[in-house]
Amino acid sequence: MINKVEGDHLMLKRFRAFELQLLDLTILPEIIDFILKELIPVFELDDISLSLIDQKGEITTYLEGYDYDYQQKQNLILLEDKIILVNEFSAGIYMGAYEAHKHEVFFPFREEIPATIAILPLSRKGEYIGSLNLVSQRADCFFNSFISESMPQLIALLAMIFENSFQFEILKQIKLIEKLASVNNRHYLEQRLVEELDRGQRSVNCVSCLVFNIVFSKGRKNTNAQKLEEHVLESVSGLLKQQLRISDVFSYYEGKKFAALLMNVSDEAVTTLSKRIQQALDAHKISFSGQNIAFSAKIGHASYQLKVDNEQTHQEISIQLIDEADENLQNKNIQSV
Repeated sequence: MINKVEGDHLMLKRFRAFELQLLDLTILPEIIDFILKELIPVFELDDISLSLIDQKGEITTYLEGYDYDYQQKQNLILLEDKIILVNEFSAGIYMGAYEAHKHEVFFPFREEIPATIAILPLSRKGEYIGSLNLVSQRADCFFNSFISESMPQLIALLAMIFENSFQFEILKQIKLIEKLASVNNRHYLEQRLVEELDRGQRSVNCVSCLVFNIVFSKGRKNTNAQKLEEHVLESVSGLLKQQLRISDVFSYYEGKKFAALLMNVSDEAVTTLSKRIQQALDAHKISFSGQNIAFSAKIGHASYQLKVDNEQTHQEISIQLIDEADENLQNKNIQSV
């Protein structure tokens, strides 16, 4: 009995320290890494994984904005929809035996069958945002009174932390868009493309889309990362606008990306323009707080020739064209859709 009391007391101290450190974090990659690493010793677990719902790809965009290699994180699972969680939590929190056909999606990195697992729902305002998934080789681990009583508090805290982090990313994007006040946003880009497709339907014009992805060094350790990003993107956007025609539609796309729509331009002309812009970007110099900032840019493009008998709506075509240009960032050739 004394050993159990002392063990629970030590676990409580670790749990309190974990909570305090977690509350200091705002950046999504830092939160994910901290949970996956630091929660294991708190409850003396063998493994842990984290699943987050990413239906619209927003979390992926956030993580890519920090150059976070989420694809190499085996214990981070990004779910395309919430149906898996809805099915899993129909009876509430799960604590018990591991069943491969039901639980493999939550533990894709496991080679050894766990003695016991806990799958805990993360939700805010009645909506699932993900799950915390715990592994132990001790069959009685999650029947420890302290651990079981701490679970509701833990998952409520994690859900709140993630929601705050998502809100932080949204506010950061809004601030960046305000900083780039002279640059249109993605909604405007899609709206203008639909308008041009509607107008071009009568003359069967070609529409091309360019997407520019900017990558830059973080600078010194004491550099304000957010201000640096704003400075770099503002500088690059100014250069890109100079390279485009007045009639071209230039917009901020997302993350560290810009996009441009070119109307009535041949594939050959788009290739020439793309090369000229790439040369201008390669020659562009950026400095911030007295230091030179190394940066690079890649250009992806796609084109669409309007067809009178096309069954797709212009809204569908506009999204497809922009997405294809985005996907072709690694491709130096024009892709036609």
